[in-house]
Amino acid sequence: MRLSVDSRRSGAPAWLRLALIALLLAAFALRLHELARQDIWWDEARNIDVALRPFFQIPTAPELDIQPPLYYWFLHGWDRLLAVAIGQTPAALAYSSRLLSVFAGVIGVALLAMLGRLAGGSTAALLAVAIGALSPFWLGESQEARMYTTGFALLAGAAAALLIATRRWQGQSQRALFSGPSLLFVLLSAAALLTHYNAVFVLVAWYVWWGVWALRRPDRWRRLLSVALHGVLMTLLVLPVAPIALRQIPDYANPNIAIVSAGDYLWQNWQAYVGGYAFDASLLAGNGVAWLWAVLAVGAIGLVAGATSLRRPTDEQEIATVRYEPGAITFLLTWLAGGLALYYIAVLDRNAFNVRYASFVTPALYTLLGVGLAGFARWWRPLPYVLFVLVAAGLIHGAYADIYDSRNDREHMAEVSEWLHASTGPGDVIFVDQKYPFGFYYQPYTIDETAPPPEVGSDAVPARYLFVDINTIDQRLSEWAGDARRVFWVQWFESDTDPRHSVQFLLDKAGRHAGEQVFQGYTINWWELTPPTEFALAPDLTPLSLRFDQAVETVEVSLPDDPLTPGAMLPVAIRWQRVPGGAIDRPLKARVALYDAAGNRLAQSDERLLNDRHRAPDQWQPADQPLNVYNIAMPAELAPGKYDVRLLVYDADSLEPLTWIDAAGNAAGIEPKIGDWEIGE
Repeated sequence: MRLSVDSRRSGAPAWLRLALIALLLAAFALRLHELARQDIWWDEARNIDVALRPFFQIPTAPELDIQPPLYYWFLHGWDRLLAVAIGQTPAALAYSSRLLSVFAGVIGVALLAMLGRLAGGSTAALLAVAIGALSPFWLGESQEARMYTTGFALLAGAAAALLIATRRWQGQSQRALFSGPSLLFVLLSAAALLTHYNAVFVLVAWYVWWGVWALRRPDRWRRLLSVALHGVLMTLLVLPVAPIALRQIPDYANPNIAIVSAGDYLWQNWQAYVGGYAFDASLLAGNGVAWLWAVLAVGAIGLVAGATSLRRPTDEQEIATVRYEPGAITFLLTWLAGGLALYYIAVLDRNAFNVRYASFVTPALYTLLGVGLAGFARWWRPLPYVLFVLVAAGLIHGAYADIYDSRNDREHMAEVSEWLHASTGPGDVIFVDQKYPFGFYYQPYTIDETAPPPEVGSDAVPARYLFVDINTIDQRLSEWAGDARRVFWVQWFESDTDPRHSVQFLLDKAGRHAGEQVFQGYTINWWELTPPTEFALAPDLTPLSLRFDQAVETVEVSLPDDPLTPGAMLPVAIRWQRVPGGAIDRPLKARVALYDAAGNRLAQSDERLLNDRHRAPDQWQPADQPLNVYNIAMPAELAPGKYDVRLLVYDADSLEPLTWIDAAGNAAGIEPKIGDWEIGE
């Protein structure tokens, strides 16, 4: 790789500057287009709600489960500037709050020009900007009231400042430990970390690159001191939020999410960052996946072509437009590869994977793609633009799908609200399993569980957020829905509020399931009741000890006293615990099944074994004794005779059953009986 540019001859042609301006205007227009078409969804509603609180209440808001406060302060100031307030129409709230992401997104696109120019010259800058402007991933994030485009812009600015600072320090006469660009780097990198904690993976990769760069300098010890001092200064800037971070980060994990392999991790990220959230393999006449591979190949070949200088630039204009900087390119590669690798280590530790969580590498990715395309100018000067048409074909398809194809919308809360207004009436109650964004679209809606329940029977059907604690949910439903004739249960498609299905279990016990309505992102089920209703999850729990291998065992069981009714539900509640001193390293499920006298299995209910923190048995504490519930839908016809209910525990992945161990410690089968009934003639 060769540095082949004289800084005095690096001015871009006028047409390139005009093209950059046109691309930025196009990026702005594209992000404004249909900005409020999609409904506000959970993340956005939470962000807007928190941002509209008093400034000093924001850092301690409980809704900030794993985010630092800076973006919320930005949004707080932005919303005050635009006079945003709860109670405005959802479309107005969405448009005003999303505008911050639009402007941050366009700034991020503009900064790609600086990164591209520093790494590969003006042609690379232009192509990087074009990729960023059309990127369906960046477009999607620019049209949501979230912190990601703010993070992209801050990191892109910090990266450019660091590259400029190290370039100025190339000369041995530069003895200063700090410079204007290096201090700007500290400020912007600290701001990025205060916007999203996952920026730390990028910053660690940057400091590793910077340390290696310092070691290669003649004044290496002074340069290493400079690196360390910049790190200390950045740490001091973020130190005030350390108490918040220590409250949020240590316990953040989701053990019930399957860990993706490294190959799947890289492919999912590549597909999202290049093809967008709405990527469809059927694009380009069914060649969507081939297009993704082609973009990867073109970028890689172009980088190699530029690095090996296959053809020396022949005139001053080409030197200005195609200029490879080895230090900047290695920095971008470290940013991309290091950021992805470090985040994957966190995925293995915390099970918290989503493509957007690693997306702070995308400024480096888009810049490298621009540099790679520019590398083809070594063979033929128009070739980068010809190949960009191939790249743009898929980008435009993804952007179009993100803007116009409603199948790719996250959710349609406005339709949910309209249906509920039209389908509910006096005597009904609506429960929602998520705080947000229901109240932005439907009123009256109550989130505070300490607030008195709205009166049932008024013209406005009351709705409220229902936090599900399986140990008290029956009491809560008795208090809030005891006088209701119909209960509507609104569930979000990504909800983990009630993974043991205790609400459905109780409503099935107390009433009749009357229907289901499915919307984009939501499902509504409703039940007919005969008030007054007293809900009881597990009445008359009876001690019962059944051990399954050295993994789990039952503690108590609740079975109905009533005779079996064909076509009805058979509710069973079981309290579990880990076997004391036992060992388990896999997720488990339990099956409660109804058998006839001949041993035929007639009906069953299968549920994951979870504790009150919704964790699998390998995460249970010795004191945990969680209730799990099973609702068996019995056949419409049951012949006279004997029936029993049996219990099976099995591996949730392999389906291999666990062995039932009897009181003497011997293997006694796999499916012990827990109750029996007899239906007479």
